[in-house]
Amino acid sequence: MSKGFWYFAHPYTVKDADGRYVPEGEQANFEIANARAAELLKRGYNVYSPISHTHPIHRACPAFLARHEHELWYRLDMDVLERTRFDGIVLAPGWEQSTGCKMEKQWFLDHDLPIRFYREIIAEETPVPDEEWLLGAELNRRKNRKDTAKEAAQ
Repeated sequence: MSKGFWYFAHPYTVKDADGRYVPEGEQANFEIANARAAELLKRGYNVYSPISHTHPIHRACPAFLARHEHELWYRLDMDVLERTRFDGIVLAPGWEQSTGCKMEKQWFLDHDLPIRFYREIIAEETPVPDEEWLLGAELNRRKNRKDTAKEAAQ
């Protein structure tokens, strides 16, 4: 059962002691964000994870990497927030040190929408067992294939 559609705010940018961007750290945060988003999905939270969407695009464009582009992603995230009806925000560990996460949290505060914390959800909510969750995903795939086949036959 779905517990709503939630925006998943996760830290992304990593800088070294000298203030230089660390692409390997951003890759690690991308992978961690994906794993955490999967855990939320298994607990019934439908989530939009902006890092899961934007990181591959960021990495695919050398110009973005050379400029250490972040403002573009902030603008995109704000546009998504304005155009989408989220039920609330889930803040990942480390959000307090993230400019983007703090900005996103403020947007949800300004719109009087719920704020949840990833660690609390993980501690409180029981995940659907992997085999049951995967079975549900497989059943949905089969249904979609049947629906697509019906549409193609018409």
